[in-house]
Amino acid sequence: VGPIGDYGWTYEHDQGRKIVEKVLGSLGVISETAYRESVPEDRVSKVIEDFISQGYDIVYTTSFGYMDATNEAAKKHPNKIFAHCSGYKRLAPNIATYFAEAYLAYYLNGIMAGALTKSNKIGYVAAHLIPEVVRHINAFTIGVREVNPKAEVYVVRIGAWYNPPKAREAAEALIAQGVDVLAFTEDSPTVLQIAESYQNKGIKIWSFSHYSDMKRFGKKAMLAGQIVDWGPLYIELTIRAIYALYALENGDEETFRWLWAGFPESTPRDYWWGMREGVFDIAPPRMMHEKAAQKCKLTYDTYENGNLVEYMGCLRRAEEEVIREYVNPILMQAKIPGKNITVLDYVLWRRRQILDGSWDPFTGPIYDNEGRLRIEKGYRASHDMLWNMDWFVEGVAAVQK
Repeated sequence: VGPIGDYGWTYEHDQGRKIVEKVLGSLGVISETAYRESVPEDRVSKVIEDFISQGYDIVYTTSFGYMDATNEAAKKHPNKIFAHCSGYKRLAPNIATYFAEAYLAYYLNGIMAGALTKSNKIGYVAAHLIPEVVRHINAFTIGVREVNPKAEVYVVRIGAWYNPPKAREAAEALIAQGVDVLAFTEDSPTVLQIAESYQNKGIKIWSFSHYSDMKRFGKKAMLAGQIVDWGPLYIELTIRAIYALYALENGDEETFRWLWAGFPESTPRDYWWGMREGVFDIAPPRMMHEKAAQKCKLTYDTYENGNLVEYMGCLRRAEEEVIREYVNPILMQAKIPGKNITVLDYVLWRRRQILDGSWDPFTGPIYDNEGRLRIEKGYRASHDMLWNMDWFVEGVAAVQK
């Protein structure tokens, strides 16, 4: 949807494509990949048709606004495979949907923001107010309020996924209102760069990396991030697609549907991966995978002999080692308000609970910012509730649309 050079959403999707090309290409599983960047929504159908006419068998579309065009193409070309990122429509058996979900990383970032703010005013620059972004804002705010119930989050919508001037304007306006921590869902490092410019003037404004490792744009200001590695998900999808195509070519529609469409037919596949699947974290997942590969090889041999606990323990230690190396050192010095524990140690404790499934930030009771109970005590938000979220939690003080 944006340029590959945005260092955000589009950049990381392209990194995932390159990983597929490297891994599956080296094995002879695929022959080549291709891409188009900065495609307007009214041009999506034309670009898809161009790929099909050039002989490509699998088409990924990577923006919510491409949903209808992708479904129409899937119905038109039943012998090809399609996968649409961030959408919900699956109107043909040869289309799946997929997403790398960031809300758990945003929640952990919110804990950092709530602990470090001095003004109790925290800003959020949002590209759009679609459910994906609302979910991020809410998870972030839940983290903020968990450690600092007095803090409030102020949201400014800029109306574009990639518009650095608008992002700059929004960040500056929030800082002028007294905000001292900035989060964002938009596809450039602009907000972090603004925070860094204030740090260089001796003013403590904090921010985060978003989607990719943006540390080079704000080494002083960056606390941590919500960083994706699409590689594992794209490899999984592409291998499934290849087998599904083989089944289709050989007239085995039952196997094709099992591999790609899923059963029952009325509920085609929707891949929802996140922190627990290793595609999103508060530090770069690829760094974690590399560290684990170095440290856990001997333990993997043990795992093959049945000691899963030892292997998983090694993986978790490797991941936390990367996190400690990556995040801002202030997180290892500052304490959670009212607690004798550093911000990072508290975050890592919550992260372990997330990974073992014992905790999710969208666990009730949760009220919206108008005082209505949205999630009852003891209940967790369902996939559908998260996917369709159109309300803000308590603590979101103002939303500038």
